Amino acid sequence: MNYNFINKINGWVVFAVATIVYLLTIEDTASLWDCGEYITAAYKLEVGHPPGAPLYMILGRVFSFFAAPENVAFYINALSALSSSFTILFMFWSITLLLKKLILQSKKSLENHDQIGIFISASIGALAYTFTDSFWFSAVEGEVYAMASLFTAVIFWAILKWDEEISQLQSNSLANDISPNRWLLLILFLLGLAIGVHLLGILVIPAIGYVIYFRIKETTNKGFFITGVVSILILGFIQEGIIPGTISLASSFEIAFVNSLGLPFYSGSMFFFALLVAICVLGVRYARKNNMHLLSNSLMGLVFLLIGYGSFAVIVIRSNANTPLDENDPENLVTLHSYLKRDQYGKSPLISGPHWNSKESGGEFEKDRYGEFVVDANGKKRWNRSSDPSNWDDSNPIHLRKWVVGDGEVDLKGFEEEADAEKWMNQQSNNSELELEEKYFVTNADLRKNQIPTYEGEQSVFFPRMYMADAKKIPGYIYWSGYDSNNPDIDAPEGKDEKRLPTTRENLRYFMSYQMNWMYFRYFMWNFAGRQNDIQGHGDNMRGNWISGIDFIDEARLGSQKHAPFYTSQNKSNNKFYFIPLIFGLIGLIFHYRKAPKDAFVLTLAFFFTGIAIVLYLNQKPFEPRERDYAYAGSFYFFSMWISFGTYAIIDFLKSRVKINNPNINIGVAGTLGLAVPLILATQGWDDHDRSGKTTARDLAKNYLVSCEKNGILFTFGDNDTFPLWYMQEVEGYRTDVRVCNLSLMGTDWYTNQMKMKAYDSDPLPIGFSKDQILMYGGTTDVMYFQEGLYYLFLATDVKPENFKRLIDLRLENPKNREVAKTKYVILKNDIVNAIKNRVPYKDTSKYINFLNKDVNSLSASIVNAYEMIKKFPDLNTSFDQFDKGWGSVDLSKMMSYMEKDYFFVGTKTPEGGLTEALNLCPANSFTLKVNKKNAVASGIISKEDIGLCPEELSITIDAPITREQIMILDVLANFDWKRGIYFSSIGNEVAKSLAKYLKKQGVGYEFTPLPGNNLNIEKTYANLMKNYSFGNMADPTVITDYYARRHTSDYRKLFLTLANALAERQDTLRATKVLDRSLKIMPADVVLGFGDDLYGQPTLRDNYDSYTAFIYLQSNSNTFVSADAIGTSSVTPVPLPGYQGLIDQSSKINLAMLKQIDEGFAKARYIMGGSKGKTFKGSQHRPKLSGQGTIHEYAQLYLKLGEHKKAEALIKTLIGQYESVVNYFVNSDSQVLLLNSPDQSNSDILFAAIHALHMIHSTAEKESDKTKAIRRAIGRVQYGVQEKEDELDKYLQEWENLLKENEPVISEVEAFKLLEKDEKYNNLKTNLDTAIKAADAPTKSVQILEKSLAKVHRNVSSLLKKANAAINDDDDDDSRVIVQSKLRSLERYFDEIKIIYDYGVTK
Repeated sequence: MNYNFINKINGWVVFAVATIVYLLTIEDTASLWDCGEYITAAYKLEVGHPPGAPLYMILGRVFSFFAAPENVAFYINALSALSSSFTILFMFWSITLLLKKLILQSKKSLENHDQIGIFISASIGALAYTFTDSFWFSAVEGEVYAMASLFTAVIFWAILKWDEEISQLQSNSLANDISPNRWLLLILFLLGLAIGVHLLGILVIPAIGYVIYFRIKETTNKGFFITGVVSILILGFIQEGIIPGTISLASSFEIAFVNSLGLPFYSGSMFFFALLVAICVLGVRYARKNNMHLLSNSLMGLVFLLIGYGSFAVIVIRSNANTPLDENDPENLVTLHSYLKRDQYGKSPLISGPHWNSKESGGEFEKDRYGEFVVDANGKKRWNRSSDPSNWDDSNPIHLRKWVVGDGEVDLKGFEEEADAEKWMNQQSNNSELELEEKYFVTNADLRKNQIPTYEGEQSVFFPRMYMADAKKIPGYIYWSGYDSNNPDIDAPEGKDEKRLPTTRENLRYFMSYQMNWMYFRYFMWNFAGRQNDIQGHGDNMRGNWISGIDFIDEARLGSQKHAPFYTSQNKSNNKFYFIPLIFGLIGLIFHYRKAPKDAFVLTLAFFFTGIAIVLYLNQKPFEPRERDYAYAGSFYFFSMWISFGTYAIIDFLKSRVKINNPNINIGVAGTLGLAVPLILATQGWDDHDRSGKTTARDLAKNYLVSCEKNGILFTFGDNDTFPLWYMQEVEGYRTDVRVCNLSLMGTDWYTNQMKMKAYDSDPLPIGFSKDQILMYGGTTDVMYFQEGLYYLFLATDVKPENFKRLIDLRLENPKNREVAKTKYVILKNDIVNAIKNRVPYKDTSKYINFLNKDVNSLSASIVNAYEMIKKFPDLNTSFDQFDKGWGSVDLSKMMSYMEKDYFFVGTKTPEGGLTEALNLCPANSFTLKVNKKNAVASGIISKEDIGLCPEELSITIDAPITREQIMILDVLANFDWKRGIYFSSIGNEVAKSLAKYLKKQGVGYEFTPLPGNNLNIEKTYANLMKNYSFGNMADPTVITDYYARRHTSDYRKLFLTLANALAERQDTLRATKVLDRSLKIMPADVVLGFGDDLYGQPTLRDNYDSYTAFIYLQSNSNTFVSADAIGTSSVTPVPLPGYQGLIDQSSKINLAMLKQIDEGFAKARYIMGGSKGKTFKGSQHRPKLSGQGTIHEYAQLYLKLGEHKKAEALIKTLIGQYESVVNYFVNSDSQVLLLNSPDQSNSDILFAAIHALHMIHSTAEKESDKTKAIRRAIGRVQYGVQEKEDELDKYLQEWENLLKENEPVISEVEAFKLLEKDEKYNNLKTNLDTAIKAADAPTKSVQILEKSLAKVHRNVSSLLKKANAAINDDDDDDSRVIVQSKLRSLERYFDEIKIIYDYGVTK
């Protein structure tokens, strides 16, 4: 056999299989998350997020060069597909190299059966990795991870080729004209290129080091150790020295040449690179001349590495072109350095650092002037982290190109424009001494000192894993570490939250249980054992776990997977591999270590650095926004290689242990068994990786854009409501007139400045602040504070008198303010005059009074004069404070024009008489925004018909400080003059919340409108949902709608339901029904699952309890309903239980007030009846949250209310099957599964969400209106022939009555009735009539179905709770047992509560 030829052909065959698979399952358009951004950056060579992927951009541009705009995403996705299939190709060749090397250890040449065994084993391993979950996921979307995997594969294959040729060289079988070291140069070039895609490619460097060491040196302990150290140092040198280090040096040269030597811009950069080239060239020549081969090869390798790394020049070049997507604006090497270091994302501590509650150096608990600790609303002492930050570290200087005014020694101020710099310089009194030059200016010079907290002593720990002091993360830290601040057996230092610091054991427990187990091992098992579902979980046993498919193993960890809830069993990601891939991999691992331990160690090292080392480096926090398995695909790559070794191990076992000497049988058996691995991975994984037909991201983007009027402004918040929109506009050219503004990026100066430029058909944002004001850390718009009081502004700041007068004039422009101020000024003036008369010597009183009256004809001047008096009479502060109130509302446009002029960028006076650093202090918190109705009509914000409804102005109130992105929203509002529509994707910050009453849903987003009314634009929403929006092919069961897509389908369903409810309230039943019909046609309940996801914005039980309008607790020892106040008292007053109302009925304020009373009643009842003496419980803590239940059950309710019983019945049948599957899961699992929690959810939440949904539907179904019931009964009486049967019976009874009269003397009336009761015809007629009446009056079929289901559910849950109580372990410690018992009692009480409602509704 021609080994090399077959090896190549076999590799290309495997490549072809992978290519076909990936191209068949590829997504047709952009995906969610970063894909839209990457495709956009690649198509137009724009600048994406740090640290950039320039090589990916270039190759993506090549791939999409000839594609039509609508096909660009497909072609760039195909780049990922081909990168992945090439990864499989090089994986195959790497495996054949390793297996060949292993076999040739014991023989000189390969026999035919050896070759066949190698090719079959390698094919199985390569195909197995082809179908692994994480790798396949990245292969079908436009992201960098597929190409990063390719570089990892090629680099590893190249070092194996070097190893093979060196071996041949050592055995004198290599041609003289071949130099194996060429592979090392190729590797270094590939490493440089890989940096231009993702840093994952460089993680194989330690493995490369050991391949070289094992080949050229005898293995010793010392050599082994030194190789490891050197390899890690080389990895660190490339990651920190080459990648940011060369640019850091270049930027230092650049700054020095420009600032110190006065040379032109870019001269320092050019000199540095010229020097670098000269050093490399001269160094190589010197090394070769002196036969210093190691130095020569090292320098050549460095040259090739830098050449590959040179792709980053594209970032600088394209940033200088000011592309629409130009993140961080890295226009020169100085700003590129920050870009490469990812400064905007911050860093995680690795070796030493704080816990989440560690005290910062110099911090202290605040005290008031009496020496008492200041406490917050919860009674906790307030920690001041920066009380004395003198020991804190400085932040990095930020150098930007500016026109700088200096005095020859110190740079005073930098400006973007030369004219602004000259203007400022001429305003200075010493302008003749000042100099102006363009150079690099440290924009954060005044702010960078002592900015980074440090931690001393026991407050800083080794290997910190729980470091982020974010209130959203802390519950996760506590959950995963087992931290218990109340444990009396643990003695640890106090933290800034007055609780002890976590211990080393808790820190390591978090590392092992969360970072290693949940965030790595779980992903590993997804790929080689199986996956529960695609729902992102946070530690519970019902979302996102690994499974095997072997019932007893899975049930012990996760509860009964045989009876898994429908959202798991019907989830396309419910994959079961039965450990087959894992077993083959472990067999291969053991076999490899037995036969070739050095090579096995190399694979292990690569497996470690592409997996566990990443875990160590990332130091991941709880509640990541998405699953992160794609980051570890390299680790799974190397483990998959052992699957090939596992297959070959079977061949070896059959030959050496079973003694089967027929190699064909051995290979056939091993191949057949091994083939099970890729087959089970492929068949189980196909449906959840087949993204053909999926258009979620593109549809979402189109829907956002189509919701906006021409030239509108759309404010977005996150990745998934921004990146797909960038793709649609930049790539497909759709609605480029809409300006998409991401508020997360708007917090930066570079992005804000980009928003001030025109882009395609969209005008710039009307922002009045200059670039110098917008500058981060050096401008005036980092934060804006709001302070209404004139008293504070005048007395506590250095505001200029003319600006103070401007503010008063602005206030008085409002006629209402003027009237209030006039009245209040009279009172204030009297107080001042009385103070003058009582405290000033008589001879001086006229002077003060004359001053007060000198501008009597000007109200504003009089007020200014009054405030001057405060300096003489500071004890009149109460009078001035009262005067301030009630007339502070100002015109927003004029107020922001003042802020744009920095009139109120003021310092605050200190007790010592100094001034604090200047603040952007807006001296108002209540604003009016005038409505330009003419412009509003022209821009489509309102229609001509709505002009009469439109107010003259809007009122806006903002109290909390706001940051740059919100300041810019205010500025846009102040300047847009209603010429453009303004839209928000969600209401997510203080300014948006302040506008909430003017934000109306008109589809997926909110429109800013001056019109009064509810928060839904019914007609626009109806047009969008029914006509304008795109929803793809979600109704097709073969098209995947995964977890992240379902986050949006959940919003769609809520929107459809909200619209249908609004139409139903208008009695527009026809359109309401059409809305529900369209929603279910687009997203069928049995195809697009709507339960179990931890969806944002899901209602809790507290939110849903308004559906029970005044639900009263039932005492345990009686059947009396009692009010909350009566619980626990001797007098118990019975209260009737009100009717049960559905959620759609929208309870009144009274009901919400009663809800609060009920909650308090539950809390008392649980305390008294639960037996937990000495403990108090809040009702809301014990009520399950109905998270993840979705809104689909409310569709059934609304169908019933609309009289669409057949549609309701069809939907109810589907929902009953789904909800019963949830109950069955708990019933068939260990009872303790019910009590399991994660940081964000309890399992009992899911159970009771299902029960609650059933009850809500039943309540609506059972509560038909009298009119509906009368109509249904009338129809039923006709349908079942009640009248005919009544007439027939009456006729027969008349015959009996006649017979009775004829025979009256003989037969008595009593005897006649006795005879009648025995009469067969009478009984038949009576039975027929009774049956017909019962059928006519029977509840709807929906009610019957629901009651049958609820009866079964109630029986099952009652049994489950009893079983859980019986399983409480008396051997547990007291606290654990009390907690479990308390939770069970809470669940039992809640179950009793909903059964009471159910029973009451049925019996009534």
